[in-house]
Amino acid sequence: MKNIYLINKIYNLPFSNNLTGFIKKKLLKKNNIIFIPTKLKKLPQNNHPIQNSIGLQEDIIKNYNKDNKLSFNTFPKLKLLLKKKFKADASFNFLDFGGDKLDFYLDLSKEFKNINYFLINLPEVNKIIDTLKKKYNYQNLTVLNDLNEIQRYQYDFVYFGSTLQYLDDYNNFLLNILPITKKYIMFSATHFFTDNNTFEHLVVKQLNFLPKLYYLYFFNLDNFSKQLKEYHFNIEFNHQNESHDIKYDSFKYLNIKNIKYTDILFSKNS
Repeated sequence: MKNIYLINKIYNLPFSNNLTGFIKKKLLKKNNIIFIPTKLKKLPQNNHPIQNSIGLQEDIIKNYNKDNKLSFNTFPKLKLLLKKKFKADASFNFLDFGGDKLDFYLDLSKEFKNINYFLINLPEVNKIIDTLKKKYNYQNLTVLNDLNEIQRYQYDFVYFGSTLQYLDDYNNFLLNILPITKKYIMFSATHFFTDNNTFEHLVVKQLNFLPKLYYLYFFNLDNFSKQLKEYHFNIEFNHQNESHDIKYDSFKYLNIKNIKYTDILFSKNS
């Protein structure tokens, strides 16, 4: 417990991202620590550096067309889930909030011929995606640039693939998207906790990419679910995300329970 307290203390200091590799190895890897809580109330600005380019997307498209395999998805079973919810010839609107890889779009478009695929990301990513949409004539792909453009449509399935926790104003997005979501909304690879109504969320520091710094939210599932229930959404499933085995020892002193890296599907009552 002393080691955990020391790690929390040191890595919340301003110089922590400049610690040597040796110290990081001793303090982090030995204790298997990826996330630590902070005292911040909101996420810092420019929290998520852009790691995308025309060349990267061209390679992703090329590799998918060659091998018919996805580069990465935080919820690999999403296509299987959609096949259970929609027929292959069904026409439905799918919103990929934070989508940044075109192979996922190509894969779903191959499976569902009448899917209307909507995507929103940061302006720099949107510009890249829109350039390739025009180059390859992806007619059923719509790139959305802001909340006003999101609100022009209604969606049968909204997918947050490990993205909501990196939005500082996440509540505003939810409050505007929930009324125009007709059937399902899913949050994959997202951290939730329960048993403590003191916190609506926690601002957490991510340490496994140092010296790059990332901050994100951990959400109180009780409050989160209550908010979605106001729009007639209930949890259909809540499963452990299988991509990482994460330890949460650094959160023990907060007395919150059931922290889980999870995939949650909410479905709307008919």
